[in-house]
Amino acid sequence: MRRLLIFVAVIVGCTGAARAATTYDISTDFSTASNPNDVWTYGFSTTLGGILIPYVQSSTSGGIQAWRSLNANEPVDFNNQTNGAIITCVGCDALPAHTAAFHPGPNGEFSVYRFTTQIPGTYVLDATFGGLDHGGTDVHILDNGTVIYSADITMGSSIHHSESRTLLLGETIDFAVGVGTDGSFLFDSTSINGSLTLSAVPEPEIYGLLTAGLGLIGFVARRRKKALSAA
Repeated sequence: MRRLLIFVAVIVGCTGAARAATTYDISTDFSTASNPNDVWTYGFSTTLGGILIPYVQSSTSGGIQAWRSLNANEPVDFNNQTNGAIITCVGCDALPAHTAAFHPGPNGEFSVYRFTTQIPGTYVLDATFGGLDHGGTDVHILDNGTVIYSADITMGSSIHHSESRTLLLGETIDFAVGVGTDGSFLFDSTSINGSLTLSAVPEPEIYGLLTAGLGLIGFVARRRKKALSAA
């Protein structure tokens, strides 16, 4: 019985570990050291939900971190790593502190931040998109290439979306920006505060182990009770 109680204690401990909230944040996690960067990949696709082509060139200048293709300014993913707002272009609204942004490409490329699930579970997805420049853009969130949210952004506007989703190992969530209804990639800088937080829901495997452990304890207790009655 003592061993069984230890078994259940271990499982409960694992359950507690699974409940510890972990947040993956686009801006906080942004790094120019590598791409992919842990759960994040910086890249672009020629069509919405199409094959992601990772960016290959990183830079840091004036507090702005960036990933882009070789010899091209756009499409681009970039991030304000400082504690103050930064003007990134003439006539643009300032990019707030610790806020990421992206810009579509001249041939209609979508710039993308991709999250790839390393720990399966239920996540709270949260995103706020903002218009920084004069051009309008279209923004999207995709789950394994399927659009789950879309909106249009104009300069000064801000749109928020939040939902809970259960993600499997290797499942992808893309945050994407396109050229918008005007079809032009000019003046299309768009901010994004995006994150996924592993919620306080234990994984199904832990529930199964816990249920099995409790069932086994009940079985042993009944056997011991019968044995004592027979004595």
